[in-house]
Amino acid sequence: MSSDANSDDPFSKPIVRKRFQATLAQQGIEDDQLPSVRSSDSPDVPDTPDVPVNQLSSPPLSLPETLSEGNAETNLSDDSEPEMLSQSSTSSLNRRMEDSAIDPSRGTRKSQSRGFDYDPAGERTTAPVQKKKKDEIDMGGAKFFPKQEKKHVYTHKWTTEEDDEDEKTISSSSNRYSSRPNQPAVSARPRQPVYATTSTYSKPLASGYGSRVRHIKEANELRESGEYDDFKQDLVYILSSLQSSDASMKVKCLSAISLAKKCVSPDFRQFIKSENMTKSIVKALMDSPEDDLFALAASTVLYLLTRDFNSIKIDFPSLRLVSQLLRIEKFEQRPEDKDKVVNMVWEVFNSYIEKQEVGGQKVSFDMRKESLTPSSLIIEALVFICSRSVNDDNLKSELLNLGILQFVVAKIETNVNLIADNADDTYSILILNRCFRILESSSVFHKKNQAFLISHRSNILISSLAKFLQVILDRVHQLAEEEVKKYISCLALMCRLLINISHDNELCCSKLGQIEGFLPNAITTFTYLAPKFGKENSYDINVMMTSLLTNLVERCNANRKVLIAQTVKMVIPGHDVEEVPALEAITRLFVYHESQAQIVDADLDRELAFDVC
Repeated sequence: MSSDANSDDPFSKPIVRKRFQATLAQQGIEDDQLPSVRSSDSPDVPDTPDVPVNQLSSPPLSLPETLSEGNAETNLSDDSEPEMLSQSSTSSLNRRMEDSAIDPSRGTRKSQSRGFDYDPAGERTTAPVQKKKKDEIDMGGAKFFPKQEKKHVYTHKWTTEEDDEDEKTISSSSNRYSSRPNQPAVSARPRQPVYATTSTYSKPLASGYGSRVRHIKEANELRESGEYDDFKQDLVYILSSLQSSDASMKVKCLSAISLAKKCVSPDFRQFIKSENMTKSIVKALMDSPEDDLFALAASTVLYLLTRDFNSIKIDFPSLRLVSQLLRIEKFEQRPEDKDKVVNMVWEVFNSYIEKQEVGGQKVSFDMRKESLTPSSLIIEALVFICSRSVNDDNLKSELLNLGILQFVVAKIETNVNLIADNADDTYSILILNRCFRILESSSVFHKKNQAFLISHRSNILISSLAKFLQVILDRVHQLAEEEVKKYISCLALMCRLLINISHDNELCCSKLGQIEGFLPNAITTFTYLAPKFGKENSYDINVMMTSLLTNLVERCNANRKVLIAQTVKMVIPGHDVEEVPALEAITRLFVYHESQAQIVDADLDRELAFDVC
């Protein structure tokens, strides 16, 4: 049979096989091929010398594209190496494919010499073969990869990665391993224990030494955490002693002193405020007024807790305790323990001053050891309480309802009388300074407190203030420079208090005008005392006293007439003292201060012009 006749036979067309398939076909030729028949045995194929002998045989079998996956017989070992074919075999196959042609009009019927018949009607179109990757070989559903040389890839084993990064690394490594038949399919990364969490599991280091623990606190965090625990335990222990009904007053007094020593630390005070432990402390100290020495220790605690700018919040129970401690001015109980307790309290204040100075803060602590009483310490604490709560009207009302303002007014009266009697006035000036600050803060924009301070005990406060002003004018010439500063500073605070209670209050203005010598002394303070002795506080006194005189003459016609008729001392810096009418003195001082202001403006303009040039 000629080659033209064989072109119609579909099995006469050689099938191009890949090298790996061809090799497998050659190795299994004994199992796959049918017995060959000479061309002479076939009547349809003539034996011509020009035509190559066409042996009738079963078509070369190519393995199907897909077989049942998981068949162990069709899978080859990963260790088998692919056979290399010669290039000549591939060329002969290509030439035979070019010479062959299939005639669809020709059919093949079954005969003895042929094992297969071709039926054109039964022809099926095969699905296109999917293009495979460069190195993949599909054999019976199992993909094999030619052996490649293993490349060394450096990977970090010690770097810290998040969970999502770890997942990406695992997926990329699995893809890389999939292209390497010699490497196991399972990653060599150690399994994480089931009970291990992300925060507690430690990854092995690349070096193999030790492990890394996540979420380690910094040194300052550990220190703060330790301090917090210590503060909490100490406070709970001290409060348990203070709140115990079986503890004696001595034990409670010592516990309060221990609490005061803890309050020296700013961190401990901040801990009390942040944890809202103020109410618990005040509740534990509620029975302190029953014992004088225990009251001294409790007053020390309250004093230290109110020293910060962010002071403790004072509620009604706290104010009630303050009002009770404020009235304890002497130690009448347990005189044998007085010195011991006072010494311990004094050591607390010494350590507090040292602690503040080390921190770079200046502490104004003018108290003396012999003057330590619950009353004096509470007055110091009230200064800070009132100054921090200047806009709290409820606090101001409670100060009046609990009798604190009454006590402060009586304290002012007592100390003014002591100063007028030439007693030891250093401590008295200090007490007056603190009392003026308390009344100033409690009377600002509070009509009820203003009216009380004016009318209490037949105007005792106004009378005491007028008396104190007269004492200053009479004694200032005889005092040393340091004492003069204290008196002038206290006078400035007194003027601030008078401005508050006389603001928009005709009753107060008329009462002050009726006091003998008050208006002439007020004008003299502005025209003579402040320019001559004021120095550092001269500006404050000038502003405060002129504001007070404005209130006095604005609301009361009688005060205006008295002021115009007065003759006062006046001194201008660089000139001698002289006595002139009040209006003339005020006018001349006005002209002087205006000229000084113009000089300052001119100097400022010259400095600005010099900077521009």
